[in-house]
Formats: sequence, structure tokens, C-alpha cells
Amino acid sequence: MNRRSTYEPLIYALLLGVGVFAGLFWNNYVKEEQLNADTKVEEVMSLVQSEYVDSLSSDQIEEKAIAEMLSSFDPHSVYIPSQYVEMANQDLKDGFDGIGIEFFMLQDTPYVVRVLDGGPAQAAGVFPGDRFLTVDTISLIGKSNREVIKHIKGQKNSQLDAVIYRKAQDKLVNFQLTRGHVHTPSVYTFWANDSVLYTKIEHFAEKTHNEFVEQVKALTQKKTAVGIILDLRNNPGGYLQTAIELLDEIVDGNDLLAYTQNKEGKERKYKAKAGGLCADMKVYCLVNKRSASASEIVSGALQDLDRGVVIGNQTFGKGLVQETFKLSDGSQIRLTVSRYYIPSGRSIQKPYNENGYAHLDSSSIAKNGKTYQTKNGRTVKSNGGVSPDIFLQSMGYEDYVGLGAIAADVVDQHYSRWESKSIEDWWSAQTTKTVIKEAVKDSAHWQEPLMLRLAYQLYGIEAYYEMTLKTDHWVNRALEEVVKPTVLLNP
Repeated sequence: MNRRSTYEPLIYALLLGVGVFAGLFWNNYVKEEQLNADTKVEEVMSLVQSEYVDSLSSDQIEEKAIAEMLSSFDPHSVYIPSQYVEMANQDLKDGFDGIGIEFFMLQDTPYVVRVLDGGPAQAAGVFPGDRFLTVDTISLIGKSNREVIKHIKGQKNSQLDAVIYRKAQDKLVNFQLTRGHVHTPSVYTFWANDSVLYTKIEHFAEKTHNEFVEQVKALTQKKTAVGIILDLRNNPGGYLQTAIELLDEIVDGNDLLAYTQNKEGKERKYKAKAGGLCADMKVYCLVNKRSASASEIVSGALQDLDRGVVIGNQTFGKGLVQETFKLSDGSQIRLTVSRYYIPSGRSIQKPYNENGYAHLDSSSIAKNGKTYQTKNGRTVKSNGGVSPDIFLQSMGYEDYVGLGAIAADVVDQHYSRWESKSIEDWWSAQTTKTVIKEAVKDSAHWQEPLMLRLAYQLYGIEAYYEMTLKTDHWVNRALEEVVKPTVLLNP
């Protein structure tokens, strides 16, 4: 018997085994069906619904598919499920319906950072430092932020029963709260010195322009402002139209403020009108890496028109315009429909890909950025974001994630003896400084941010910004520029 005839039975057996295995594999993973569907998307949805190992409704499949599809286009096109629409839009509206607290999860429990002025929680006697344990008998311990908000927020005039733990007094307190409308301003204006205004703009909401005008008018009734500092640090943007309205209070004449361009090349231009509340003031604009979108329109236009000096760090670099579309079930899509440009023709949109945004700093832009000209002929460069006229080193406070827990310990220990003090007395007291020093273990770098954090928790956001003026070296640098000739803007 030759070698071939000896191995033939084994070869046939192997081929048969491979054929059976291949048949099983193909049956399991390349199953063909005739599906009643008009598009490939409908085919996939039908297959997932009928064959996927876990049960999924068509609504669940649609929600996941829409969200993933939009997020793959660009970093800012998003899908908002109907239950989160109000939450997603509340910052741009005139407040929200709820009880009026700001919280974060301290370990596993909702901890009250701040009680908002005029809200139901303040009226009921909720304190900074309180821990919400239950709402309407539902435990909030271990819940996500979204779940906590879902249980605490609700329609105006509806009631909730809450049990909180007040660690400072080591006791449980029961509250019955009636939800109401809580106003959340977006603008805070003070005198930085005898002749310069300071305006903090948190975001560009529906009421931002009106708030800005009202506050500046109120402060300048009895004395004249020669300059104004616009603080746009950490401002994520908002409505484009609101940014244009605010710019129009600063820029006098018929200057182009910004324009948008869609995929067909169609432009929409926004121009200034004559006059303006701050048209005669010197302008200094503070920005940082978290100044985005509408903040970059304002700061970039002031720079391009040589109307103001931009001070700080490289801005975020968001130059895509989203339009909101309502779907039939109450959900929304924010879809990128155009790009916006500032007066010099710069697009502030920085490069991005499927992995997210590219990291750009001032040195890389100075080296690789495209060159543009301002109204007076100054050279500015761009490869995304707005590069300040005067660069300042960030103090890094915004990135210190442990500050909240340290502040919580301090509030627990000292709130009862601080709550009756005015912000001025509390700020200047030697005992306050001693507590701060002990809390940060003599690390001088964190004494100032902790003190500001405590001012925010104990006395509110307006007091926080007013106290910031006492120590903020960026504001002080802007004040130094006010008394200098405007050589920078007029080369």
C-alpha cells in the first residue's frame, strides 16, 4: 500500500470535520435573512431587535444609534433625550424650577455646596454642608448626579419631603419643600477701583445682555467709568445672538462683529450699530483655556477690531455653530450647521478628529498658525482659539479636584460660628486665616483658593466674585494696563 492510500481516509475525515465546523460557524455568524426593511439602518435595527442576546426595545436601539451617529460627526453635535432637555437648557434660560441648591457627590452622598439666593431651600433653612439622604423616602446615597437631580427637581409648586444629615450638629433634619422658580443670573458687575468696572459673565444666556445693561447703568449713574474688565474665564459660551448684542454695547460704528458660513458657502453677517453703553470705555478682556464659543467671538472680535486688549491664556477653540431641532417625542438634536468667523476672517475652530481635539498652545500657534491682520494692521495668528495680546500664567486652581472635600471639612467644623458674620468681617478675621492655614497643612499655594471656595459656599457667588477682586493678579494686571497709553491697539 502506498503512502497516499494510507493517509486518504484521514484526509477525508479532516476535510469533513472542517466542513462541519465551517457550516456551524457560518450558520452562527453569517446568517442571511430576508428582512422587511427599506434601508440598511432599518435592517440593522430589525436584526438587533430580533437576534441580539439581550432584550432591547426599538426606542432603546434608536436612542443609542442616534447618539452614536451624531457624536461621530464632530465634538458638538449631540442628541438630548426628552427627560434631559430641561436640564441641558437651564443654564441658558432665566433659571430653573427646583429647590435651589448646588451639590456635588462627597464620597457617595449629595453634599450641598451652595444654597441659591431666593430659592425654596434657602427659605426652608437648608445650609451649606447639609447632606441629602432621602427625597420622598427614596435614598440618594450612591446615586449618580443625574439620578439625584431627577429626584430633587420637579415642577413648580410641587412638594418633596427630604431627610438631611447636618454633620456640623450631628443630627438628622426633616424638610418639606415646595419647588419654585430659581433665578440664576449670568452677569455680576462691580467697581474694580474708582474708575474701572469689572464684569463677570458666566455664560451667554437669554437674559445676559439685559443683565449687563442694567448693572452697568446702575453703577454708572453717579460716576463715570473710564474702563471695563470683561471676565470671560471659564465661560463655555451660549447664544451667538447674545454675544453679538453685548459686543454692540462696546463697538461703535458699522464694524463687522462676526459672520457664519454654512456648507453651501452662504454667509450671515453680524454688524455693530452706532452708539453703545460702553463705546467710550477702554476694554480689557480676560480669557483662559475654558473660554469657548461665544466667549471667543467676543474676545476675538475685540482683538480683531483693536477695540480691547485680550489678557490671559489661549482659549478653547470652538468655532462650530449648532442649531437645535425638536423631535416628535420631545427630545432634541443640536446639530452643527455652520462655522463662525471673527472680523479678520479667522475661524477659531481648532483641529479635531475621531479621537477628539488636538492640543494647541500659544507656542505651537506662534510657530504654525496662519497670519491675519487686525483693523489697525496688527498681526495676529490662529490655528484654533484666540491667542491673548498679553499672556499670563494660570494659577492652576481650576484643576485642583481635592479642594471641595477640604472645604467640606472646614464648613462642617466652623459653619455654626461663621453663619452670622458678614463677608467682610469673615474675610478679614485672623481666626479665618488661621483655619484656612491649618486646613491646607501650611501649603501657602492653596490658602487663597480655599478661602475663595469657602466665600462661595458660605456667602454666595456674588460675594465670591467681589472677594476675587481683592486677590486676582489677572484683574490687577488689567488695571495696570488701563493707565497705559493704547500703544498695543494702535501700532
